[in-house]
Amino acid sequence: MAFERVRTEEQRKIRIQQIKDASVKLFDEEPFHEITLAKIAQETSFTRGNLYKYISSKEEIFLLVTMDEILSLKDDLKAALDQDMTTDIAAFARTWASVVGQHPRFLQLTSLLFTVIERNATLEKLVPFKNEFAEAMYELTGILKETFPSWDETTIQKFIQSQLHYAIGLYPNTSPSDIQKQAVEESVMAYVFPDFTEEFAEFIEYTVRYLQEKQDKVQ
Repeated sequence: MAFERVRTEEQRKIRIQQIKDASVKLFDEEPFHEITLAKIAQETSFTRGNLYKYISSKEEIFLLVTMDEILSLKDDLKAALDQDMTTDIAAFARTWASVVGQHPRFLQLTSLLFTVIERNATLEKLVPFKNEFAEAMYELTGILKETFPSWDETTIQKFIQSQLHYAIGLYPNTSPSDIQKQAVEESVMAYVFPDFTEEFAEFIEYTVRYLQEKQDKVQ
């Protein structure tokens, strides 16, 4: 695409979206550490100089991409959950795990978010990201409050944090690379890589039952 000077805010948003789309394409095709601004510029047909008019680092781009993934997951969870699933915790667990499992890019990015992306982002870009993240979590809290009306905010926050931490740890073990698969096959390990949705649903059900029991004792 030929580069044209941006004259309106709408045009700037279009350029940012083009940069994000190019970054996502690369992210889906190669390891994060191999993605460079030069590759992103080439994917968009921008020069690196033109790219720097909109972003200053790879991490800045992927903060934006990560937020898109967070918002997409939040919207899908809201659409999938019934308003009150207190009496059918197993169904809630299966639904939650299934929806999260349908967002592998979210899982990949959040596994990098706290250890790589945020650590290499500027404060100027990280603060707005944190604010938007907090707003998304506030909306998710509301969704969970409708699903489990008896839960207080502390219980909801414990659930959100627990499931996120577990998902981040579980996902890499359920999506091995070809070389990891081959290494297991050629080693003496009798190991079967777990299914993400199945394992995650089991964890979610255990966690919800534990939190529900604690909540019931308080009331």
